Amino acid sequence: MARRAMPPGNPFPPRTCYHAQQCAEKYLKGFLVSRSHRFNFVHDLFYLTQECTQHQPAFSELELTAETLGRYGAGVRYPMEDFVDPDEEEAWEAVRLAGEVATFVKSQL
Repeated sequence: MARRAMPPGNPFPPRTCYHAQQCAEKYLKGFLVSRSHRFNFVHDLFYLTQECTQHQPAFSELELTAETLGRYGAGVRYPMEDFVDPDEEEAWEAVRLAGEVATFVKSQL
């Protein structure tokens, strides 16, 4: 979905970033579910990453990525005083980061 929001000539970076955040969130939650780990139902990627480290310390490598993608969960959906909509470059970076999370989580299963 994130890539589909970036058609040539008519990209929508905020939607792309939101879907990239959602992708990472679902992978992290999927990992926790696979470990029967109880967690708070939140959209906070940093929290989810920390929860994952309880099973696999290597998840700490995703903390910076979690912080970067995490701001798109609410930032692009709700008016926030200090939030600036992402541009195309940031959107493609978000897609790349979501892919890294997906690849990493799959490698840990």
